[in-house]
Amino acid sequence: MKKTLQFLGWPILCGILLALVLMQFQQMKRVQELLAGSPALQNQSASTPNGPNQSFDSYADAIARAAPSVVSIHSTIREQIQLPPEEEIPPALRELLQNIPAERLWESLGSGVAVSNNGHILTALHVIEGAEEIEVHFNNSQQGIVTARATILGTDPSTDLALLQVNSTVLPPAVPIGSSDIVRVGDSVLTIGYPRRDLMTQKSVSRGIVSALGIPRDGLPIVEYIQTDAAMNYGNSGGALINSQGELIGINSFIYSESGGSDGIGFAVPVNKAMIVVEQLIAYGEVTPGYLGVITGEMLTTETSTSFFGRPDITGLLIEQVTEDSPAEIAGIRAGDVMAAIDGVNIRSVISAIEQINRKAPGQTVVLNIFREANYQDISVVLGTGTAQYRTQLTED
Repeated sequence: MKKTLQFLGWPILCGILLALVLMQFQQMKRVQELLAGSPALQNQSASTPNGPNQSFDSYADAIARAAPSVVSIHSTIREQIQLPPEEEIPPALRELLQNIPAERLWESLGSGVAVSNNGHILTALHVIEGAEEIEVHFNNSQQGIVTARATILGTDPSTDLALLQVNSTVLPPAVPIGSSDIVRVGDSVLTIGYPRRDLMTQKSVSRGIVSALGIPRDGLPIVEYIQTDAAMNYGNSGGALINSQGELIGINSFIYSESGGSDGIGFAVPVNKAMIVVEQLIAYGEVTPGYLGVITGEMLTTETSTSFFGRPDITGLLIEQVTEDSPAEIAGIRAGDVMAAIDGVNIRSVISAIEQINRKAPGQTVVLNIFREANYQDISVVLGTGTAQYRTQLTED
């Protein structure tokens, strides 16, 4: 037995020593690679969470794509000063108020986005409303900061959007256009603009997520706003809301704030809506959305579908009223019909249905998928002009 162990011991001991030598050799090779700056080791280091090139956390490429298209807008606005009737002014103040000028000039600061290579700048209407003079400032890689005059091509009060034309031989590049129809709550977004007057030559970028989609409260236009917690401040109005690929998905419109600064509740007009405004302003100088001529209630639920039709699976909008002589009535739409889809797209809400109709111009045709008398059928409607109505009361989020 002792001789057997002695016989086996030497091979085992040699194997252990060989393994130790190989391990030592690998460690020495790793140290040499580190000292020599081995590309393989650098790539490995860069791919780790604590590596020096954390590219997955950087939005620099997205900003580089979109930022050159964002401009600063300076407007000179003449505002009439409205005084109360003389009889309502205390006698002691009447003589003093007589010296107050009837109007005042003030400057408005905002941002805009180049949406074409022909000098078309999209911005918020309230940035330039009432302006006598408009200047845009933007960076050019060859000429540095460019200052140019701009004129108003058209406005759309219903979305608080305005389209400008830059009058210059040097123009900012068009921003890459994304799609707001695929935006989801939780998506990463970035805002680009000129947030303050004292930073007028410096773009500012902030990052956040899409917080909500839809209309935040009654009284606002029928626009499915993109809500974000990315910081927006004075001067950001009209600037760009972009996705992580650097594509425009919205035009910054307004914020909810009790302090006047950013409280992390900002709203942007979706780019798909905004670009329809752009197309119509370029073509016609005004925005005239398509009009159907029906009033609907809430989306059908399992309960209301069962109550109205005796089955739980009917989805869409119940048409409660059809306006007399409207495009819908002319096409044969009736009260009691259920509008299930528009141009093959299933309806998901009252507002989305109105938006889809409004994206069409008067004279264009939409195909409505209608449920009537236990059957679905398609009815084509040539849209007219008018103002969409809806019965449902929107609640504040």
